[in-house]
Amino acid sequence: THTNTHMHANDLLFSFKFLEEIAKKMEDKQTTLDESLALFDKGVKKSSECLNVLNETKGKAELLIKELDKITKTELKLDEN
Repeated sequence: THTNTHMHANDLLFSFKFLEEIAKKMEDKQTTLDESLALFDKGVKKSSECLNVLNETKGKAELLIKELDKITKTELKLDEN
């Protein structure tokens, strides 16, 4: 599945808060089993979205680091001449 690559840091923070709220509701003894299962389902889906965005971001950061490494090595070779 393709994820929303335009998710911003604020969206991730909102998602993490959403997951915290789900966990609190699931810990509440007043929450029924059916409600807990529905909350768990929402939590799994939101966690998956967050992990996909974080993995894409990590991949982009790794590419940028490699590019910076190439630039730095090129500049070092130019300085040697």
